[in-house]
Amino acid sequence: MSLFRRLVERLKRSKKEEPKPEDVRIDEKAGTDASKPSMDFVPSSTAKSPPPTETLVTSAEELGIDADATMSMAKTAKIKPHTISEIVPGKELKRDDQGRIHIKIVFYGPSLSGKTTALRWLFANVRSLSKSKIIEISDELGRTTFFDFVPITASEKVVFDVFTVAGQRRHAQNRITVLRDADGIIFMADSRPESMNENLASMEELRIALGTDRLATMPIVISLNKRDLPNALPVNYMADLLDVEGFPIFPTIATEGKNLLRMFQRVLRDALIFKVGI
Repeated sequence: MSLFRRLVERLKRSKKEEPKPEDVRIDEKAGTDASKPSMDFVPSSTAKSPPPTETLVTSAEELGIDADATMSMAKTAKIKPHTISEIVPGKELKRDDQGRIHIKIVFYGPSLSGKTTALRWLFANVRSLSKSKIIEISDELGRTTFFDFVPITASEKVVFDVFTVAGQRRHAQNRITVLRDADGIIFMADSRPESMNENLASMEELRIALGTDRLATMPIVISLNKRDLPNALPVNYMADLLDVEGFPIFPTIATEGKNLLRMFQRVLRDALIFKVGI
């Protein structure tokens, strides 16, 4: 058989093997080829492997974050770029009637990422916190609707005011209001693949609300929570998607307290240095 005939025969066979148009179904909702294995299924041998990036939404428009509305809420909350005096340690300090310096720390992140669980663990297990008082405002499901607030006395001269914000999207204005006058932030992300879009949305909101200036100068640490789950996304993968290179990152398990104290000590130390210079 000549080379030409062999090529023709091979071409005919390849055409026979091609799927007919009706054999390939497109899931319009997911935008994926339904003839391929579902991306929701992860074999047990590769349970910690991330899903393909095309299953995640990464633009602000698709995440449902209205930049103009968020900036308007930040303006209403009086979140402005740092003044020169604010970034000079010891220059502008918040003091109470006893002369104590107050430093504000905010847990930020999507709903059910573990912010309140982390604060409750710290409250129950750190001696200096257990002496203080926790104030909670919750909805009918037990979630935080505005904030959890715990004052922590680091010394007779310094008090840390620690807040967790409501992660539900309907509480955006309250959440952004709590950011006002923050001196340090713990961003708590949920390591489950199905929560990654909410992580991205929350981070986008935080970036817009703070603005480039405060984001670059304020002490911020990242908690990648729920690391005990079998389908937890890899740390590096989450860090890349969230674009948090340069920030301290702590893999945490809030229900067990894993890495919570180290993470908490880091943000308190950085905020103290940032505000007081010690």
